[in-house]
Parts: sequence; C-alpha cells; structure tokens
Amino acid sequence: MSSPRSTAAWSLILAALCAIAPAHAAGGLHRCQTADGMSVYTDSACTAVNARPAPMSADLLTRLEMDRAVFGGGVIDTRVSSTAIRVRRAPQDGCARNPAQLSADLLGAFAMGDVNRIAESVHWPGLRHQQAHVVMQRLQMLARQSLVDASFWPGLGIAGAGAMQLTFAQPQQHVMELGVEHYAGCYFVRF
Repeated sequence: MSSPRSTAAWSLILAALCAIAPAHAAGGLHRCQTADGMSVYTDSACTAVNARPAPMSADLLTRLEMDRAVFGGGVIDTRVSSTAIRVRRAPQDGCARNPAQLSADLLGAFAMGDVNRIAESVHWPGLRHQQAHVVMQRLQMLARQSLVDASFWPGLGIAGAGAMQLTFAQPQQHVMELGVEHYAGCYFVRF
C-alpha cells in the first residue's frame, strides 16, 4: 500500500508531466466507436481512425473536467460550450470566418430552435433540389433537439477542412459528425 507521501509525490510528477505536455490545437478528448463495437479515445476526428462518434459517460466528462481544473494548462480546449454561447450572430455579420465562429453559430442557432438560422451554417452549393430538400428535412428534425457541444476537428486527411462533432442531449445523448467545408472565405458544415 502506498504511503500518503509517495501518493503526493506521484501526483506532483503527474502534474509536472501534464504541464509540459504539448498543446493540442484541436481540443479535448473524444470517444469513437469502431465497426466491431470497440471504443477508441482520440484527440482527432473519429473519421481519422475509421470510427463513428459516440457519447462519453457523464462520469468520464466530470473526471476529465476535474483533471483539467487540477492540472490545468497542459491541454488547450478549443470547444465552444453551449452554456457560454446562447446567441447566434446577426445575419448582417456575414458567415463564419473560422471554425470557432461556426461552432458558436451552430450552438446559438440550435439554442434559438430556428431551422433557418441553422441552415445558414450548411454548405449548400452543388446540391440538387432533391438533395437540398432531404438536408432541410434532416435539419428540421435536428432543430428539435438540444445541442450541448459543437467541436471542430481539423482535416487530418479528411476531404474538406475537417469535421464538426455535434453532441445532442435529447432524447438521449448522441454525437453526430459532419464534414466542414471552407468555401469562399467561410466555414460551413455539410452532410
């Protein structure tokens, strides 16, 4: 059994290692599920490891936040929290000029429950009428759900600018991953 002094020493070593760890530009940890049902934890988009996004347990999320609060600074989390952003930028302010604005726009539009405002963040060029109709129906269904997180993950070999992982709270927590396109100086999600 470890003595309190040895436990404290290991805690200090772990804290020092976390402090000198390289910063991750993409953000925090995400859980993915492979085709054979195995869970994979990664700091990149799930598609980069040939998996689909899956929700993390509330217990794990709480422990990760506690570790971040205790050890701080080792990892830079660029996710936008739905509790911090409740308002969508005004339409006259134009499109999202970076992935963080796109995340904030999605969180704000979902908080408003306005499918037309959500649609402003979708990449429409190149879609035929029938394809656009299907996307709009899908957006109408999604607009009824509570979006709690929108995290951008850069390319890593994926076509386009990267991926946006959307975490919904209702009816049960689930994660959806959409592609992100950089088009005409703006960032948009695509299905």
